[in-house]
Amino acid sequence: MTVNETDLSQRVNFIPIKRPSNEDIPDTATTLKKRTIDNDEKQEDNEPGFTSLQKRLLQQLNGTLPTNEKIIFKYLQDCQQEIDRIIKQSVIQKESHSVILVGPRQSYKTYLLDYELSLLQQFYNEQFITIRLNGFIHSEQTAINGIATQLEQQLQKIHGKEERIDGASLETISSGSLTEVFEKILLLLDSAAKTGAEDRGDVDGSSTTKITVVFIFDEIDTFAGPVRQTLLYNLFDMVEHARVPVCIFGCTTKLNMLEYLEKRVKSRFSQRVIHMPQIRDLDDMIDAVRSLLSVHPDVSPWGSQWNDTVEKELSNPRSNLNKHITMNFETFRALSALKNSMIPLVATSTNFDSLSSAIKSCSFLDLYNKNQLSNSLTGRLQSLSDLELAILISAARVALRAKDGSFNFNLAYAEYEKMIKAINSRIPTVAPTMNLGTGQNTLSIDNTIKLWLKKDVKNVWETLVQLDFFTEKSAVGLRDNATAAFYASNYQFQGTMIPFDLRSYQMQIILQELRRIIPRSNMYYSWTQL
Repeated sequence: MTVNETDLSQRVNFIPIKRPSNEDIPDTATTLKKRTIDNDEKQEDNEPGFTSLQKRLLQQLNGTLPTNEKIIFKYLQDCQQEIDRIIKQSVIQKESHSVILVGPRQSYKTYLLDYELSLLQQFYNEQFITIRLNGFIHSEQTAINGIATQLEQQLQKIHGKEERIDGASLETISSGSLTEVFEKILLLLDSAAKTGAEDRGDVDGSSTTKITVVFIFDEIDTFAGPVRQTLLYNLFDMVEHARVPVCIFGCTTKLNMLEYLEKRVKSRFSQRVIHMPQIRDLDDMIDAVRSLLSVHPDVSPWGSQWNDTVEKELSNPRSNLNKHITMNFETFRALSALKNSMIPLVATSTNFDSLSSAIKSCSFLDLYNKNQLSNSLTGRLQSLSDLELAILISAARVALRAKDGSFNFNLAYAEYEKMIKAINSRIPTVAPTMNLGTGQNTLSIDNTIKLWLKKDVKNVWETLVQLDFFTEKSAVGLRDNATAAFYASNYQFQGTMIPFDLRSYQMQIILQELRRIIPRSNMYYSWTQL
């Protein structure tokens, strides 16, 4: 049965579509701006003071409060008092000190240092300068240039005039041995103190105020390698013999940091090590969350009611908020992850009722945790292509056979080539044949898996390294002793000289774990068992 076009046109009534012109389409930015203004006006009319409460909570969660209002958790107060005492002795009493702060990442090492320095800056702004170095960024030479550049900026702020170190002077300061370089830096600081006394009208220099130099070294353990100890030696030596008071704070995550130091460096170090305290029990975690979520009643008219809501949720062991805190304490024990999950909860609330219901249900915390799991090794493994998965399994097989669990690109590719050839040998293929009657060739069917060349697999290898499935051998874990640290640092130093296909790696996910994650329907599932 066929339908005539005339009948079809009689049955169907076509609706004309009017395409809007550019003049009829409103500007998207204008529309969004209008909606934002309408929401703000509606919010201000309905619940005055909620914006100030929301802003205050976001400042507390992001750590952007003013210096006098910053939050110091109870378990950090003893460490904060010790750091405060050392900094005040250096800045006010003009003493020299050297301290190493040891603790895991995000344990508030730099946070406490910045807090104490910002407090002193309010009253002793012209009596100290701060120089910051990072072992991940600076080498010995770039550290010297960084010190000279930061000295220029800090001295310019103190004297309030243009005192620039030109390129020639900068090269003069950073030229020569490290001992000569630090002598030039000390002379520059000494002359800066005398210049400041002359600016205040003290011609004879009887009331010359010495400028304290505060060094903050992030990742100071990277400067403690077998070829990079000269910088630390001169710095610690400057603490003992310099006329200018010097205070050095080194931040590291290595518990055995002192084993990295040479004897000459260790003899000039004050041996003062401060271990950053950690959250020991669930009460410390709850107190920290209470400090983050509680606000002063004068901040907003909703302050007292919000504090009562938070206290009620924290005191109830069966509340959703308390369950999330308990789960975080029993697993990661990371306060930063808990803070990051609360930021969208506060930022997306439009009024006090929505904020109260969000803190009671904790639905944003569930979504945040679910989203974070997708970034784990398991989530990244499920996103790999067939070739990437084959290379990963081949590397895991090689690592399991090795005594030290290390492998390189050549060994992994040889294993991949062997396994692909073993699979292809079991796959039947149909060879081309000729039909004698018609004289035509039949189609050949080839179901074998393609064996990629080594040059094509190199890009896949780099992708797996970037996804943290492989880690270079020298970058894994802590060292048992100074000898192991020496060989690891020496390997790291020579890493750029080792060819790409001979660099040693270690797995971050083993073969047994791959067997539990990869589905049985995958064609490479049989590879997950030796």
